Amino acid sequence: MARSITVIPACQNITQTSAPTIKKLRMAAYCRVSTERDEQLLSYENQLRYYKEFIENNPMYEFAGIYADEGISATNTKNGCEFNKMIEDCRNKKIDRIITKSISRFARNTLDCLNYVRELKSLGIGVTFEKENIDTLDSKGEVLLTILSSLAQDESRSISENTKWGIRRRFESGEYGISTKRFMGYDIDEKGKLKINKEQAKVVKRLYTEYLNGKTVDYIKRIFEKEGVKNWNGKAKWQVSTLKSMLENEKYKGDALLQKSYTSDFLTKKRTKNKGEMQMYYIEESHEAIISPEIWECVQLETARRAEYTKKHNLKSYSRNTEQNPFASKVMCGECGHAFSRKEWRDRYGGKRKIWQCGERYKIKGVEGCSNRHTDEETLIKAFMIAWNTLFENKEACFEKWRKQMENGDLLKAYRAEQFMKYMSDVADFNVDFMLKTLDHISVFESGTLTVVFLDGTEVEIK
Repeated sequence: MARSITVIPACQNITQTSAPTIKKLRMAAYCRVSTERDEQLLSYENQLRYYKEFIENNPMYEFAGIYADEGISATNTKNGCEFNKMIEDCRNKKIDRIITKSISRFARNTLDCLNYVRELKSLGIGVTFEKENIDTLDSKGEVLLTILSSLAQDESRSISENTKWGIRRRFESGEYGISTKRFMGYDIDEKGKLKINKEQAKVVKRLYTEYLNGKTVDYIKRIFEKEGVKNWNGKAKWQVSTLKSMLENEKYKGDALLQKSYTSDFLTKKRTKNKGEMQMYYIEESHEAIISPEIWECVQLETARRAEYTKKHNLKSYSRNTEQNPFASKVMCGECGHAFSRKEWRDRYGGKRKIWQCGERYKIKGVEGCSNRHTDEETLIKAFMIAWNTLFENKEACFEKWRKQMENGDLLKAYRAEQFMKYMSDVADFNVDFMLKTLDHISVFESGTLTVVFLDGTEVEIK
């Protein structure tokens, strides 16, 4: 049986009672510049003005705001605060359309670009890229967008490579730029060169002096904060990592090591410490020094000495909590070589006394290990003072030894010798700062003998 098909004609006599209401599209604009150069910022201001006039003068659009990120790169959208705010407003149905100058102003990362465009398209929101004449709600839009955003991403890679090349050429000629915003001790002069900030330089010099005087960076941090010593930001708050980096920074002796880190991923802008993957450039006498090269080198040698000392004696760290525990990490077992630790004992009358005991004595609870005896803290104090006064009594021989050390070419030993010659006098009272300047460690033996070893290498046996 043949199928029957009936055509229903269009109705031509429908009367329209009123003109349809055209709802205005809430149009937003996104602007961005990738650098903070003056010409780019001018472009940025022009974009803001152009889009505001464009939207407000079009009867089809309702102005939904301008979202603008100044001075950021588009290779990654994570750091674009205004961009992320715009996307969130789209999700909350506050925007119907977005207009932007070009794909490179929206995102040079292909994946980010496509992901956001597709999300917005699923919300019924189109993006118009003026330069490329692409409307993402158009069926051909995504194909063109994929191609062009890939080209934009490759352009970003090319720009990154060219920038790196330019930086390396400047490094080779000894030219470099540095921000002093977080760099203690220096400012930038009118020619872009480092110049000493006299007030901050005093703090840098003190840091180096305190460190060579036996204090740890933890202790120096607490001293600075207690005294209200101001950091680069004008606040008396310090980080141990900041002090450590200051002690290692060659710029304080007037030199400059360039390309300590590099951008390992042009999309994420991730910085990686240069461990030899890239060339480095070392410039001697690049600028005026705050710390003499000899003192700077002494600090590096002292850091190495402390690391070796910590390793040799199986310590977790070098001398922490010095204020409350001045002999921390400085009392060693003469029998097994491990460090003594301080304990507080109560006597039969309810009093307390501080004693030092080998850490291997009862390493396993209830099981006796090292047989070395304990010693009172007062005994350590007396031993140190007796040992130093013994040096004073034999100062002529000590001076002869120190003069030889000053001539042997070892900078740290020469520095110690010079300082010990200045310190030489008898002591009547125990002083923690003086002990830190002079004492390397005290070895305690089971026989009751104590050997006091000073930082200049001199050893004094106390029975």
